[in-house]
Amino acid sequence: MKNYLSALGMGLVAAAVGFAGPAFAAKYELKLATVVKAPHPWITGAEFMSKEMAKRTNGEVTIKVYDSGSLGDDKTAIDQMRLGSIDLIIGGTTNATAFVKDFQVFSIDYLFKDLDAFRKVTAPTSPVVKHIQEKVAKKGVGFELLSLCSGGTRNFSNSLRPVKTPADLDGMKMRVPGAKMASVMWATLGAVPTSLPWTEVYSATQTGVVNAFESTVSSYYGAKLYEVAPYHSKTEHQIMTSHISVGSATLKKLPPAYAKILREVAADAGKVITDKGEEYDAQFIKQLESKGAKVTAVDKKAFMDKIVPLHERFAKEAGAEDMLKMIRDMTK
Repeated sequence: MKNYLSALGMGLVAAAVGFAGPAFAAKYELKLATVVKAPHPWITGAEFMSKEMAKRTNGEVTIKVYDSGSLGDDKTAIDQMRLGSIDLIIGGTTNATAFVKDFQVFSIDYLFKDLDAFRKVTAPTSPVVKHIQEKVAKKGVGFELLSLCSGGTRNFSNSLRPVKTPADLDGMKMRVPGAKMASVMWATLGAVPTSLPWTEVYSATQTGVVNAFESTVSSYYGAKLYEVAPYHSKTEHQIMTSHISVGSATLKKLPPAYAKILREVAADAGKVITDKGEEYDAQFIKQLESKGAKVTAVDKKAFMDKIVPLHERFAKEAGAEDMLKMIRDMTK
């Protein structure tokens, strides 16, 4: 009888605790995946999110950052996020195009005239951002777009020779991400595209599987790609568009108040990433020559003359003509 009363008492205490309110709320540890390693603006953004989520939830929600593709390449990470085994991802929008075609617009080279135009289009309240968020939600793809941001300026690098004009690319075996648009653009410029995950670029260039690729300045510097591809050309063909996304399963398990905070933190992190990308571009481009890289300027007009006429075609193929128009209207 004594044991029964003791058990009953413990049960009443547990029940009281259950109704005690936020002080007894469960803790949530979220996994954030990214394929890059520090120094990189994505890492800065991920660390910002980790710090701010803990701060704004009094330690109830924490984020653990898994960098360097330790949870798989971008495609794998997105799949795992949709299944619920990864909570968040910071990556390039190219790998999200399989789920929402509108993302392809951001893979168009020479889309933005400058970073100010990019910031305007990717601001949290931008009609472009709202448009894509609605498309993602309508598709029911298993994740939510939290923020769009930059990852820095993308340039062309190779292991063979200096590149100053499109003619210099002729016949180069070039790594491109999986999107068809990237393959068509670089083939138009004379390269021979080969689709490979980002995590394989160093070894593929080192072994000659490919001898060229394009990347942000931060990725080129951080991954020490100058060791295998010392010729770095300032094509500045793209202000990389990145996304911060969260799995739908994660949002369901978080209390609404914490989900709201996560959205706010991600919006702030997008600004941090874009600003850091600009800072790293300026910082690292100055340091490349000391690492053995040969940095060259290019005839940018010659590159643009071949690519800009393709913009409408790409937008039409992606079913994103309205997106292209919105971007153009916002950045006139």
